[in-house]
Amino acid sequence: MVAMKIRYMKDNKSPGVDGIPPKLLLEIVEQISIPLATVFNLSLEEGIVPLEWKEANIIPSFEKGSRNKSDNNRPVSLTVVVCKLLKRLIKDHLVYFLVKNK
Repeated sequence: MVAMKIRYMKDNKSPGVDGIPPKLLLEIVEQISIPLATVFNLSLEEGIVPLEWKEANIIPSFEKGSRNKSDNNRPVSLTVVVCKLLKRLIKDHLVYFLVKNK
C-alpha cells in the first residue's frame, strides 16, 4: 500500500523541512516502501509521530491583487512529504471502514 501511494504522488510538489521531494521517493519507491511501512506501523502502534514530521516551513502564497501587499498572500505550510503519505494512508483506511460499516 505504501508503494502504491508513493506511485500516485505528484512529483512536482515542494519538499518539507526535511528537504526530501516527492520525486526522490518516486525514484526509490522499491527500496523505500518496506522501510517506510515499518516506520509507519511502529508509529501507529506506539502512538508517536516523529517530531520532525510535525514541523513545517510556512511560506506566503499569492492570492490576488498587488504582490507587494501582505494582505494578498495566504500562509502555506510545507510539511514533510512522508508525513503526508502516512496521513493519506490513514484517511483511506478510515474512509473504507466508515463506508463498509455505514
